[in-house]
Amino acid sequence: MTQIRSLAPLAAAFLLAGCGGGSGQTGAAGAVTVVPSAAPVVTPAPTPAPTATQTPAPAPTPTPTPAAVAIPPAAAPTFQSVVYVGNDVPDLAAYEAWLGRPTDGVQLFSGRNGWADWSDSIGWLADRWKGVARTHYWSIPLFAEGGTLAAAAAGDYDPRWRAAAATLLAASPGGSTIAVRTGWEFNGDWQPWAAKGKEADYRAAYRRFVASFRAISDRFRFEWTPNVGDFGTNPEDSYPGDDVVDLIGMDFYYNHEWDPADPVAAFNYKVAERYGLAWHQDFAARHGKPTAYAEWGVSRDSDAPYVTLALAWFAAHQVVYASYWNSNAAYAGKLSEGQYPAVASAYRVLGAR
Repeated sequence: MTQIRSLAPLAAAFLLAGCGGGSGQTGAAGAVTVVPSAAPVVTPAPTPAPTATQTPAPAPTPTPTPAAVAIPPAAAPTFQSVVYVGNDVPDLAAYEAWLGRPTDGVQLFSGRNGWADWSDSIGWLADRWKGVARTHYWSIPLFAEGGTLAAAAAGDYDPRWRAAAATLLAASPGGSTIAVRTGWEFNGDWQPWAAKGKEADYRAAYRRFVASFRAISDRFRFEWTPNVGDFGTNPEDSYPGDDVVDLIGMDFYYNHEWDPADPVAAFNYKVAERYGLAWHQDFAARHGKPTAYAEWGVSRDSDAPYVTLALAWFAAHQVVYASYWNSNAAYAGKLSEGQYPAVASAYRVLGAR
């Protein structure tokens, strides 16, 4: 059984101020303002698809019987409400108008379709979002398509990582922290940095990535993010060390193809399954790290009870942030355009803060 522990001091340390533009503004910020700028020289490849739909069905295992989770009454959450909107500034404005309040942060994904895209998309996104005073959570691929964990572990990509860090630092004036995650969902087999059977290389690659960024600035903070569930490797075997991890995240989506059909049972399963939400919280507590949920989403209007339970889980465990996938790219999770009215009603308690 997971233990609810107070991680507020660590969470506060991780979020000293908002990232991006050096504004330090979070939920108190005003409406999104798009700052005109010159057209970017490089147009990145299409936004990376959410990894949730790439997740293969796990091998059949006995379904655990979790303790029942009652649906709690709606309450204003205390965690940072973050959103992915396809890297699109106008879509953030539309989402915030729908939500009824400014969001606390935005999840940004840079590209990986070759090294030119890997490098240039970071600068392109930084320029595009520099006028938006929200915390920027950067998801930067560990390496481009065609790269390998062995090469990353050997230091082949160190110069590229240092250049990327310099780009982000230049786009983030002031003294605020810069939140970065890399190598996410490594415990599955769908990412190019999949760690199964290569755990030592993954650990070494992650450590070199962090060292390269820290060589440029001590403002960077790093998130390590397994995917929920058992895919044949223990995520703990790929943990790179407390000295290079500031935040322990997790990605989880409600997938009706193999999760229980009943939304309450589905959430209970996510909590209790091997390497599920309970494991995530317990592992982070053992290492003295705050937690976050960098990607989560639902895809049917019957999923409202699941959403209510997820929001309650985030609040009860004092997570730093939870980022909802408000997009229909590869995973149909978008809430802000009316496709899931019941789910939207459950989710919009976030707007009541």
